[in-house]
Amino acid sequence: MESSSPTPTPPEQEKSFFGIIIHSFFIIPFLIAVFCILLFASVKLLTHDKRTIYDLLDDVKIGGITKRWQSAFELSKILNNSERVPSDEKFFTELRDAFEQSYHDPDPRVRQYLAIALGQTGNLQAFEPLTKNIHEEKEPNLYAVIYGLGLLRDPRAAPILHPFANHPTARIRSVVVVALGDIGEEESKEILKKALSDSEPNVQWGSAISLAQMNDLAGKEVLLKLLDRTYLQQFPEVDAQEQTQLMLVVIEQTVKFKDPQIEQAIKKLSRTDQNMKIRAKALEVLK
Repeated sequence: MESSSPTPTPPEQEKSFFGIIIHSFFIIPFLIAVFCILLFASVKLLTHDKRTIYDLLDDVKIGGITKRWQSAFELSKILNNSERVPSDEKFFTELRDAFEQSYHDPDPRVRQYLAIALGQTGNLQAFEPLTKNIHEEKEPNLYAVIYGLGLLRDPRAAPILHPFANHPTARIRSVVVVALGDIGEEESKEILKKALSDSEPNVQWGSAISLAQMNDLAGKEVLLKLLDRTYLQQFPEVDAQEQTQLMLVVIEQTVKFKDPQIEQAIKKLSRTDQNMKIRAKALEVLK
């Protein structure tokens, strides 16, 4: 009985097989990569914007409905970097004028982004336009104005903001306690301590962190909760990235107190937290 041997693959079939392999795993991915590079380059070329900061201000003042708020947003993005804030008086004057003109703008986003931009300038002349109509501001605009005042860090703003700590809207109360922490006036501590018992967790968190910024550990119980990821996971609206950012802030603000319970919580994070940024930060501050 003759032994059977494997039937050799015909040269044409073998060539076809390798052609499929080469085409599927090399040619197609290469063409896709080239297409993606060309697409990226085309988009980059088409969207490249050479407008100056003054061009953006002009667009805020006289642009169309979409152009105005988008330009105000771009301004706030640029000014978020303190090194890019123009030092000339002309820029601040035009920005202030644009903010004042935005009071009656039908699109509230224009005023909101301009309020933030004013605060980001760090120019204390922004205090007057930001506080001028603060008690008449619509709620979405009020949030941005308070946020801008916090960025400005002008001590004169603290007593003006204190009444808003009792605002019926939790979102406003939340931004107020953060702004008061940034301003850092001693007289704000009692307001912040009272806010530790607020019905809204966000207000409690902001108050505890603001007090820690001001070297006061009155919010210790709240801060210990914020150093526990299982506690934060009870709030589905706070995603993993926001949890991490919040915990990093708390670690940074609390380690200076040398409190045994806080240090123990930070040590635990350095060993067990799921996020490597948290672990690295915890190890760094404990050294």
